[in-house]
Amino acid sequence: MRHILPLGTALLLLPAAASAASFPCSKATTLDEKAVCADRTLSGLDDRMGTVYREAIRLMSGSDPDENITQKAVKRDQKAWLAERRACGGDTACLRTSYERRLAEISFSPAPASTSPAERFVGRFGFGGFMSLDALALRDGTVAVSVSGTEPKTARWVCGFTGIGHVAADGALRIEAADANIRGLIITPAAKGGLTIPDGQPNEDTSFSSCGNGGTIMLVYTRKR
Repeated sequence: MRHILPLGTALLLLPAAASAASFPCSKATTLDEKAVCADRTLSGLDDRMGTVYREAIRLMSGSDPDENITQKAVKRDQKAWLAERRACGGDTACLRTSYERRLAEISFSPAPASTSPAERFVGRFGFGGFMSLDALALRDGTVAVSVSGTEPKTARWVCGFTGIGHVAADGALRIEAADANIRGLIITPAAKGGLTIPDGQPNEDTSFSSCGNGGTIMLVYTRKR
């Protein structure tokens, strides 16, 4: 039996699939839910949405098991989208467009036609196979960022930073840390679509706070997608 994610519950819960609530289509009550249940294409988009959303929440977790401001921001955006989906009612064309636009927003892929300077920083990036920088555009024009990694041989250090930033007049992404005790972070564009967390302040203090002795997030990250 086909199940879809109900408004305000499954898509807004933490990412573990086992804890996500869903309901059988026999219990769908709103026009949009019924339309999704009745249309194979919409059902497929709904399945994909659940997967992509959970992945976005996971990637925004950094190294901290507790919910942070980046995850909360993604959830707020998702809740706003769910309201838009409901406004489509039973209009399948409207619902399809709504799903496709939201999937594009939440999949860490820069929008090709966007003129927003934030899109330059959107994507998934890495260094050396053990450090990751993930950046997701939010609906208010800001960017949710997570930087994480573990020393690959002995795991003697673990790095984790999350925050929300905006593109400043100088073209850099300036991020406010999720942890009030950690200074912000500055990220700049690098060659071939990559990103750099350059040396200097406040990055040095933030790197030490986020990694401890021996680790660093001040690296050049290449684009994975």
